[in-house]
Amino acid sequence: MNLSQVNESYELRNERLEFIPEHFKSGVATPATASELVVKPWPGGFSSARTPLWRFRSSHVVVLSSKPVSVKVTKGETLFFAENENLGIFTTGESRNEAINTFGEHLVHFYVHYQRLDWDSVTGEARRLKKIYEELFEEVRA
Repeated sequence: MNLSQVNESYELRNERLEFIPEHFKSGVATPATASELVVKPWPGGFSSARTPLWRFRSSHVVVLSSKPVSVKVTKGETLFFAENENLGIFTTGESRNEAINTFGEHLVHFYVHYQRLDWDSVTGEARRLKKIYEELFEEVRA
């Protein structure tokens, strides 16, 4: 994963956020689990599907989730999008698998990032995310 792909993913996220009303609050506290999955069929395949994932890997770390993380995969005109709004992870790929693999790399990146932060140094959204990463995820040997 290179920096331009990461920046492109978050630019797309910011574009989508422009359409959300100013005072809207999600109210979701934890990532959706497998029992909450919704699959919306469309002619010729799936334009939007939620995929439960438990294992996330990067080139040097493997992270397991204590409960499945719902990843919404959407097919655009040329790219696939993988996202979990509650974790703030939005990725793209030329194929469904590439988008999901990139999602896993981002999740591992943020897991490592929030593990390194002290509780005294985080506030607001970062505090909420640090709590999620500490409670739901665990690093294992590759």
